[in-house]
Amino acid sequence: MLRRLNNENLFELYDTDLVLRLRNPKNLSDNRKMLIRFKEYLNGYPPSPELAKAFLSQFANRKPRTLYRYAQMIRGFMKWYGEPLDGFKVRVPKNMPPYTENSDIDKLFSAIRNKKTHKGCIVRDSLLVELALKTGMRRSELANLEPRDVHPDFLVVMNGKGGKDRVIPLAQTTAQRLQSFVGDMKPDEKVFKLKAPCISNKIRQFAKKAGLIDFHTHTMRHKFATDLLEKGANIRAVQELLGHENLATTQVYLSVTDLGLRQAVQLLDDEPKYKTKNGAKVGDRTYRVVRWPTVEDVYVPASIR
Repeated sequence: MLRRLNNENLFELYDTDLVLRLRNPKNLSDNRKMLIRFKEYLNGYPPSPELAKAFLSQFANRKPRTLYRYAQMIRGFMKWYGEPLDGFKVRVPKNMPPYTENSDIDKLFSAIRNKKTHKGCIVRDSLLVELALKTGMRRSELANLEPRDVHPDFLVVMNGKGGKDRVIPLAQTTAQRLQSFVGDMKPDEKVFKLKAPCISNKIRQFAKKAGLIDFHTHTMRHKFATDLLEKGANIRAVQELLGHENLATTQVYLSVTDLGLRQAVQLLDDEPKYKTKNGAKVGDRTYRVVRWPTVEDVYVPASIR
């Protein structure tokens, strides 16, 4: 049936499928834009895996993650059309999330406190950063937070990524500051009264004043995850707090916080604390001590002595 439709009707019909599947307005908008470009590229010819690959080849110079995202959009359409893109993969390098030192966070708060203008916003901006660091909320979730979502010791993220809600417990000091800040606000007004792009710009400006490189809103989400795992939090709990659908997304933080690797390297610096008859004891383990060979220990054949 689909192959009998011209491209105008075909793409229009697929759009109704997208509207039902994609709840995030930005994702829907991005998919629509890419499909419009694909339809224009086809120029009246029926879609085919070969033409889809040729279309995607135009973006070969883009970053791997960008190309992967574009490919997923076209892949979804081709699968719906009945002509899947088999044997076509975009390899995305597995990059570790950035590691942020506590001293960098101190510099960020210092930059906010020492603002020369808009000093009336210092309390709000400090709380915004603190909440990002203590909850791991995305910038859109911070922008959409309302007083009715804030409770004495937890907050509720409504309609997060993928349209999902989740509960995030709050540390006592953070909860008290947030409750005090919300005060007599109307239940349905925005707590920070900032759009998501504005939050990004603010964090970027503060980071620049603090002398931090490549620091943005999502950096604080990374910091939240790595801090929890370093303190021994269960990875499943971290997954739920971050709102990750896939555990593999959360597991990338393990590479940054792998205590086993650090303990292994630490053995190089550890001095033997307890001598034993045949070795040295480090921690709970005993290692055999082998004397390092000297020149005298090297065997020299009698014929050349």
